[in-house]
Amino acid sequence: MKTAFATWENRIAPVFDVARTIYLIEAEAGRMVQETHAHLPEDAGLFKVLRLVDLEVDTLVCGAISRPLEAMVAAYGIRVVPFVSGELGRIVQAYLDGGLAAKEFGMPGCAPPRWRLRGRHGFMHKEKMAMNGKKSGGRGQGGGGQGGGGMGQGGGRGRGGQKAGRMGGVAAGPQGFCVCPQCGQREAHQRSVPCYERKCAKCGAALIRE
Repeated sequence: MKTAFATWENRIAPVFDVARTIYLIEAEAGRMVQETHAHLPEDAGLFKVLRLVDLEVDTLVCGAISRPLEAMVAAYGIRVVPFVSGELGRIVQAYLDGGLAAKEFGMPGCAPPRWRLRGRHGFMHKEKMAMNGKKSGGRGQGGGGQGGGGMGQGGGRGRGGQKAGRMGGVAAGPQGFCVCPQCGQREAHQRSVPCYERKCAKCGAALIRE
């Protein structure tokens, strides 16, 4: 598994949107087997994400990151551990030891780092997703409807009934909008046409689902 750490002067870069370098490691069973440094494009948005994809990154550890850019990274199936702060060597070792969630590694004023994936209704912690998976074989307690393999108390379909998108995200249904991460242009979502396959009418950037 490849993990990229956004860096700036041997520390985690404060803002991934303007980061220029990453420290890339490959780890097996908690041990680092390979390491390298790589540059990121100056351009914000899609070009940075495509660079991560080209490097076959599975997980991104970074400082602050804008919501549109985080959504774009997650749309390509890359897990994000945002709002991490500290000296690079300590962060990498904590990551390998499974202790990155400690409060000391969070940015000031932010909660401890967590694995996050973007779902239909916003961000979901990895821990919560695992907990939901454990409950999928029985009866849910909330009013969210049918989810996973069990029946909830509500009448609608919950998160378990959603379909996985082509690029690792969760399909958000036929309604809603596509938004440009570069200029903010919003366009109505077209049924059966993923947002990332459309271009912004104003600036030509790839759109993402709102």
